[in-house]
Amino acid sequence: MRDAWLRSTPLGPGLAGAAALWLSFPNGWISLPPLALLLPLCLALLGTSAPSAGAALRRGWLTSIAGMAAVLYWLTIPMATVGNLPLALAAVCALLVATCLASAGGLFCLLAHALRGRGPLAQAWLLGLAWYFLEYAYALVAGFPWLPLGGALAAWPLWIQAADVTGAYLLAGLWVTVILCLRHWRRPACAGTGLLLAVLLLGYGAWRLHTTPLESDPRGGDSVAVLFAEGNIDQNQKWVPVYQRRTVETYLRLTRAELARHPGETPLIVWPETALPFNFDNNGILSALVRNLARQARSPLLTGVPGFQHDAAGNMQVFNRALLLDPSGGTAGHYDKEHLVPFGEYVPEWLNWNFLADLLQEVGVYTPGHSAAPLVHGDLRLGMLICYEAIFPWLAQARVEHGANVLVDISNDGWFGRSPAALQHLYLASLRAVEQGRWLLRGTNTGISAIIDARGRVTVRGGQFEEDALWGRFRLQQGATVYHTLGPWLPLAAGLLWLGIFWGTRRPSPSTPR
Repeated sequence: MRDAWLRSTPLGPGLAGAAALWLSFPNGWISLPPLALLLPLCLALLGTSAPSAGAALRRGWLTSIAGMAAVLYWLTIPMATVGNLPLALAAVCALLVATCLASAGGLFCLLAHALRGRGPLAQAWLLGLAWYFLEYAYALVAGFPWLPLGGALAAWPLWIQAADVTGAYLLAGLWVTVILCLRHWRRPACAGTGLLLAVLLLGYGAWRLHTTPLESDPRGGDSVAVLFAEGNIDQNQKWVPVYQRRTVETYLRLTRAELARHPGETPLIVWPETALPFNFDNNGILSALVRNLARQARSPLLTGVPGFQHDAAGNMQVFNRALLLDPSGGTAGHYDKEHLVPFGEYVPEWLNWNFLADLLQEVGVYTPGHSAAPLVHGDLRLGMLICYEAIFPWLAQARVEHGANVLVDISNDGWFGRSPAALQHLYLASLRAVEQGRWLLRGTNTGISAIIDARGRVTVRGGQFEEDALWGRFRLQQGATVYHTLGPWLPLAAGLLWLGIFWGTRRPSPSTPR
């Protein structure tokens, strides 16, 4: 009777799934992270009750489009303000992004339809593992993995601690298995499996948090002070040459004022992505002011700058660069952003058509970097991530593989406008801290700057859209998590498990109730 009702009225579960996704992520109103699990539950219900494979695909896709468009509405803001697109066209482009990402929901719903004849326990495991594969694959292929379930659950660190073993994507798959098992609450074996798995995940999380107490001001030989400066530089003025000196003076003033509040300290000074919007190597006066600050503070200074160099053919290349100055004011090293933002920092070659030239003329022409080596000063091994690089697990993995003992994400989230995107970005970054067992420092132009401990908890957090300086301490971490060690093998192991369950379970006979 239930499936007959769903076949006739799929709108209810579809709307419920979309609303649950919106309510689970930061949205500017109210959020309840575990509601994210209702999306895969509703998709599974829609898939198993669909009259055909095509209907299942459509239902899942449309439900996911509605939910993702509601969460990602803020994409309209940078497309209109930075890309100079008309507002209506920017909204259409944002909807297209949501539509592409939502295809994963359609595929999940289609698979649920294909597996509807399996036993409930086998179906729960097969769909849970499938969710993992979809999140992993879309992160690799789509280039914008902004809405994994872990991104919602990260607001409640208890729910994500197992990511240091499984990674965020497989952890999401396990939570999907939990909710799909609990769906069959009248079947003891299935419901018991779901309860046991939930207890294991939450119990492990409670144990990890209990054995690693929250330190808002960690002290000791392995703790380091850090100073963030948020210039809150207007996006419309940032790249105008006449405002360059004012920009530098803003960061100098904020940094010196905070240093004066902590006499005798020599912190790591962190300025955000492209905080200095000029050629640092060729701007003698302004560059000298910044180098002099590092000397006066006797502190290393990390800042974002555009980097320039000629390639072998003599063509000028532009990089989104993180530059580290040592306490003498000299250059200690730099990192060039590896994973550029499509349509923000480059145009994919397959879309660089003549008729799009006018619309895409504001898009940057940055060149990707190729080094994951940390920036080094003393005991500091800074694993650098710039902007949305923090949402890619394998980039943080590579930094730690190369010896990073702390992760640093410098970003300019000002182009998000006054939307929930900055908070969404913060929670996505916290997943990398848990996966790699490293503290993560976020330095931003307009917020949200923060210190995140190795368990994904925000220990220090700044505001938004105001000139500010933020002070805190963090720890340098060594060693590797289980996920860091075994992470590259997880897709293979999960794939073999999926195949084993798939081939090892038989369709129930037609007389078996479902």
